[in-house]
Amino acid sequence: MLVFKYLSKTILLILCCIIVVNVSSAEFNSNNNNIDFKNVFKINNNSSIGSNNNIGSGSSITSSISDDSGYDHFTKEQIEKLDSIVYISSGMGCAGALFIIITFILFKDVRSFATKLIFFLSLSDLMSAISYLPFGRRNTVMCNLQGMGLVFFLSSSYFWTMCISISLFVVFFTSRYELNHWLKYFHMVCWGIPFITALVSLLFHAYGRTASWCFLYDPTSVFRLLYYVPLIAVFFINLLVFVAIRWKISQHSNSLVSKVNIIVSFYLIAFTLSQLPTIINSFQNFSKPNDPQFSLYAFQLLLQPLQGFLNCIVYGINEGFTKHYIYFFEKHICRCRKSRELKEIESDRINLLVDYDTSDEEDIMDHDIDKLIIDDYDGVGV
Repeated sequence: MLVFKYLSKTILLILCCIIVVNVSSAEFNSNNNNIDFKNVFKINNNSSIGSNNNIGSGSSITSSISDDSGYDHFTKEQIEKLDSIVYISSGMGCAGALFIIITFILFKDVRSFATKLIFFLSLSDLMSAISYLPFGRRNTVMCNLQGMGLVFFLSSSYFWTMCISISLFVVFFTSRYELNHWLKYFHMVCWGIPFITALVSLLFHAYGRTASWCFLYDPTSVFRLLYYVPLIAVFFINLLVFVAIRWKISQHSNSLVSKVNIIVSFYLIAFTLSQLPTIINSFQNFSKPNDPQFSLYAFQLLLQPLQGFLNCIVYGINEGFTKHYIYFFEKHICRCRKSRELKEIESDRINLLVDYDTSDEEDIMDHDIDKLIIDDYDGVGV
């Protein structure tokens, strides 16, 4: 698919940037500090660059991994506990994201503008869950790769969530339902801004050891702001959009209002549950950089990699992904008669994002509030 072609090119570009920065930094240090070129890929257990003074004097994160404050204050047993947590949460996050990705690829009739947004969100969730795995410790190249992967894919996930919120807002508050032409702009924002942020952080050697993984190691640096400010902005945008949608729905005396309110609440709860511990931990690190709290790191590793799983529950189930597997199983495995009747029976499930052929906005809100559309009708594929 075209999306995988561009995604693979993006990942390859990230790897090339990491190699170039590592090589150039190693050569610079070799000329100025007599550091051997092999240090680019050397595991170094004794050096520390967890201070801003080292950056200003020309030391590079590519020659060693910083034993920053977030790591120094945790024992080996605590680090192992964090590893155990992230293995479980990342595994569940990958499973949830893969469910949506595989469903989108296998079943052509599930592909719409709405599910495209969910598909790209799931791609970001999958890669961010993989990036959270503790493979970057002590090795400078892998540490840079992990840090850049987390910044890029987590930021991308935030922006795709924002795009879904914006699309819902447009559907509920305007008469515009043909939004497929917005997709190219969504791609520019959701991939472009995270890539610039991740690349700039790499060029300024901002990645280093934080607790059990590699990330932006200085909690008070401007690079942390470049990462967390968009996250906080997206959080409040989603909150305002979903509050506005619930208010809009409450203006109509439809029997489905309460059910739709529950679904809208689930969207907000899923995002809040996965991101709020990260926001709280970032504030704590910023206010007390030398006093990291193990419990906050544990909650962050438990919930943030779980985002793909939570999105699978909220978006995957509500948008009808599971019914395709049920139909396939009944048709090809059980060969049940019921499978031939599924397409003729109207589902009781309420869909907030799936396409339906409808044009009267007032009629939608009053009689078919469960059949909102945010797709156009040009049949454009991914």
